[in-house]
Amino acid sequence: MPNTALRLSPEGLAFIKQYQGFSAEPYQDECHLWVVGYGHLIQGSEAFVTPLSQPQADALLQLDIYACERVLAQEIAVPLNQIQYDALISLALSLGPETFAASAVVRYINQRQFAKALSVWLMETELNGVRSNGLNRQRQAECALFRTDLGREFMRAE
Repeated sequence: MPNTALRLSPEGLAFIKQYQGFSAEPYQDECHLWVVGYGHLIQGSEAFVTPLSQPQADALLQLDIYACERVLAQEIAVPLNQIQYDALISLALSLGPETFAASAVVRYINQRQFAKALSVWLMETELNGVRSNGLNRQRQAECALFRTDLGREFMRAE
């Protein structure tokens, strides 16, 4: 696969942290799922001593990012640049690796239908059927990143 050498950049990590936000205490997100740290979804078997420290939150985030990097390496068949990769990791982290892998965004990117991929990507803003302003802002920013180095020829070719 063409993207196995890529890893999330420091800029991509800062982007994710900005949109995920940090919580030292577990809380229920807009979907009523329990999360902690930088949006880490607490699995039924996980227990944390709280408040969570910054190093603990960073370690959890790295584990979550690693799962997303594995999915990108397996599922994205076209070469990406670093900025595109970072944007897709942010989306995968937000959706969850399995949901991301099965998404139309992945399908359209692999078909090099970037305009369609971005259109679908921008619609990934609902939580439990309700539009989230926070996710809308995040998706706008992710798509702007992904589009940064897409040449005009890619957008016109569709």
